[in-house]
Amino acid sequence: MGRTEQDDNVLLDALRELNGWVADDGRLTRTLPLDESQHAELAEQIKIFADTLDVHPDVSRSEEATLIVLAREGGFSLTDVTFAGRVESAYLSIAGDRAEREDPALSRSRLSRWLKRSP
Repeated sequence: MGRTEQDDNVLLDALRELNGWVADDGRLTRTLPLDESQHAELAEQIKIFADTLDVHPDVSRSEEATLIVLAREGGFSLTDVTFAGRVESAYLSIAGDRAEREDPALSRSRLSRWLKRSP
């Protein structure tokens, strides 16, 4: 049984709860402003999340940012959005004030509530 329009709407609603993640053409992407040490710490966390959820993100580093791309044939899934939520939570912990300045409207409690709903 394939995904329904309602399934897609649930995924998009879940994704809207996450700051800065973009769904485009079957891919989820996020650019995070991080320094070198923060990038290294987040990359280690991403490896753990990816292994746990059996996803295969592409993580790259530019001068001042980390780019995460998660592509899957057939579009992204709830597992991918769960991965994004875990990455976002780790980013908030690692980047601290820098992450809060990126989007002051982002609430840690909102993210925590969403992650508790995820499988």
